[in-house]
Amino acid sequence: MGNKFVMIGGGSTQSPGILEVLRKRAEELNLSELVLYDIDEERVSLLGQYTKMYYQELGSKVAVNYTTNIDEALVDADFLFMQIRPGLNKQRAIDEKICLNNGVVGQETCGLGGFSFAMRVIPAVLEIIRKVKEICPKAWILNYTNPEAILSEAIYREFPDANVLCICDMPISIEGAIAKYFNKDLRDVTFKYFGMNHFGWWTNIIDETGTDLLPILREDVLSGKIDTLLQSNDETKEDQYWIDTYRQMISLFKRFPEYFPNCYLQYYLTPDEMIAHDDPSFTRGDYVMQGREKRIYEECRRVIANGSAKDSSLHAGVHGNYIVDIAYAIIHNTRERFTVNKKNQGSIANFDPEAVIEVPAYVGSMGAETITVGHIPTFQKGLMEMQKAYEKMTVDAALSGSYQTALEAVMLNKTISNYTVGKKVLDELHEANKEFWPKLS
Repeated sequence: MGNKFVMIGGGSTQSPGILEVLRKRAEELNLSELVLYDIDEERVSLLGQYTKMYYQELGSKVAVNYTTNIDEALVDADFLFMQIRPGLNKQRAIDEKICLNNGVVGQETCGLGGFSFAMRVIPAVLEIIRKVKEICPKAWILNYTNPEAILSEAIYREFPDANVLCICDMPISIEGAIAKYFNKDLRDVTFKYFGMNHFGWWTNIIDETGTDLLPILREDVLSGKIDTLLQSNDETKEDQYWIDTYRQMISLFKRFPEYFPNCYLQYYLTPDEMIAHDDPSFTRGDYVMQGREKRIYEECRRVIANGSAKDSSLHAGVHGNYIVDIAYAIIHNTRERFTVNKKNQGSIANFDPEAVIEVPAYVGSMGAETITVGHIPTFQKGLMEMQKAYEKMTVDAALSGSYQTALEAVMLNKTISNYTVGKKVLDELHEANKEFWPKLS
């Protein structure tokens, strides 16, 4: 028998890239059945109909189905790719505006935008995993759902024995840009990295000759030879957003040149600069709704109306390739190296062993075996300790419904400077998210 893959949140606009990789690599994955599951009937119907048509017309033998019934979707599943967003990008934009109008970071995984997203998504994801444990307990769950750092704390706390890997494509995206800068194939470069999701550093970049490229990159940055790792001739706003993000990452490396930073650290170390770039009246969530969302669903409607997908195509980028590469490693026990989120358990010697961290690991049929990092410096450890306390207390708040715990979590977030602002933003987010958050009291 072949493998059954289920897309949890199959109506997401992040799905198409993964769907294309699955189609191209179906044979090596022994993929026989693909199910798109979502609670949003319209979205999953659009992407489900499109995918069925697209696969069939390109000669795929994979049986494609879509449903809003999770029990039906999970029966006999082998792999679950999970990327859900309670409240959709509409709620994301609301959170971003509340934060920015109060002068604090509004990004959806950092600051209180991340806190609000976590409060919406933790109960939903934990309920899905309970269903998985009941219906298909041997299935592997590969989680792309944000905010990954906080969510992985909740998942591994509540389901320590579940077959779950929490992953993010941001590290490999940055690594790909670094490899390209040095004219190297990504697979010929070994990256040493530690931290938490969206909160980490690269300590070494070793090429196929054993040379550490990090000192060279550092010199190129400090000398002004390079100001962004991302170059493109595409002048779209989407492209410019990431060019600016990578430029700010280089600026951060100049200021803290010991290790190369994950781009999201800029929200914590230079929040004033990040806020200055944002428009409270038209946030990132608004941009996604009017850009990628509109484009993808309109294309689905066009293809369905025409009754053919022959003049349509999907793009298989890093997001799709990374999650499928990990599934392949599990299926074929390749023990290939990937960056994943797992409990520390001694990998970072001077950090909480029960805390979830993000580090490279060797992935095979038994899951992920993290590498040993050793001791980390005081500066990075201090930042991580505070951030980890915030993440753990956010999980506590979501599971307990305690307003006091939520407030204490908020005050641990480095983007919040004082009690008055923290409480005001928390209260406004709470009011705006009553439909989605656990009831706080």
